[in-house]
Amino acid sequence: MRPRTHSKRFDATAAWAVALLLPVLCGLALADPPAGYYDTVDPSSPEALRSTLHDVIDNHIKIPYTSSSTDTWNVLELADEDPNDSGRILDVYQNRTFPKHGAGNDDYNREHTWPKSYGFPDDGSSNKPYSDCHHLFLCDIGYNSDRGNRIFDWCLSSCTPRPADDYNGESGENLTKNASPVGVWETWIGRRGDVARAMFYMDVRYEGGGSEPDLILTDDVDLIVDSATGSNESIAYMGLLETLLTWHLEDPVDDKERSRNDWVYTYQQNRNPFIDHPEWVAPLFFDPAAGGDLYEAHDGLITGVSPNPFNPTTTIAFSLPQASAVRVELYSVEGTVVRTLMDEPQGAGEFQLHWDGCDNTGRRVASGPYFCRLRTHFQTDTRVLLLLK
Repeated sequence: MRPRTHSKRFDATAAWAVALLLPVLCGLALADPPAGYYDTVDPSSPEALRSTLHDVIDNHIKIPYTSSSTDTWNVLELADEDPNDSGRILDVYQNRTFPKHGAGNDDYNREHTWPKSYGFPDDGSSNKPYSDCHHLFLCDIGYNSDRGNRIFDWCLSSCTPRPADDYNGESGENLTKNASPVGVWETWIGRRGDVARAMFYMDVRYEGGGSEPDLILTDDVDLIVDSATGSNESIAYMGLLETLLTWHLEDPVDDKERSRNDWVYTYQQNRNPFIDHPEWVAPLFFDPAAGGDLYEAHDGLITGVSPNPFNPTTTIAFSLPQASAVRVELYSVEGTVVRTLMDEPQGAGEFQLHWDGCDNTGRRVASGPYFCRLRTHFQTDTRVLLLLK
């Protein structure tokens, strides 16, 4: 198994913790994959889960990027079809519906959510990520240009808004800005989970070997920037992982995303497993060290969780640099709120909250990972907690 020194993942020493989670995690698929598709996946440890899951989604059919026969335009116009009108598409960032054009046009183009400049800029018969439709989305041309190869992250100040249309009862705002050494793109609330799960797919699907790159999610911006060499690379990076994990929680899988997975599967013959099994994100992309803090270096609002792993209680410490309304919630791996610890205005200062392992009804929750999300008007922060019994 390849080393993952720059990603937050379970390491071998934490496999014992995952064994305790399996009764909770099994059987929670949100989509309806073909019978038997995941039968060979082994969730007995994070290493086994990653390896066997990679084997299931590996070696898919490469769809030509542009061709006189079936190409990515054909697949994406089905995958991103307007749910209310089969003659139109719904784009990813502007949330705008456009008539289907069949190929290049003046309304929308193809967005590489993992920018092709980070690892695979040159298309070819063996360069599968370039035309992998699980991370390609139809997108308003101007918004695609605005996003460019900016990393996915929160945009907290000096941001330029790129509104998402009010369509089908959903709307929001993308935020973007120039930053050093690379710009930032914050996806609007209705699609941020979609792009996060596309990134998780790319990380597990592409692990090197042959002419394929090893694609790795990270929080190290310098590694990401260094991937943009202008040539296809054996190893390349994208992120920010911590932000994507929060987006995965904030925007759970919906029917639109499930339909997209089905259409891409029809042509590529592989699926995005994190749409079918969003609960697999936790064991693959968090890195608790036995007896220590589940996160490595962390400079967000949440300053500590201790003990972690814990049983039966733990203390969550956080710091507010300025007064704000504060909401602190605990989520299950499926994205369901299990406990609200705080929802009120607070002044600047240091705070501590205690969680006794119970939900909002006072019932003890099951062993496993939970996400603590702290939201203020100026920043959101997320940590993972591991309850062991």
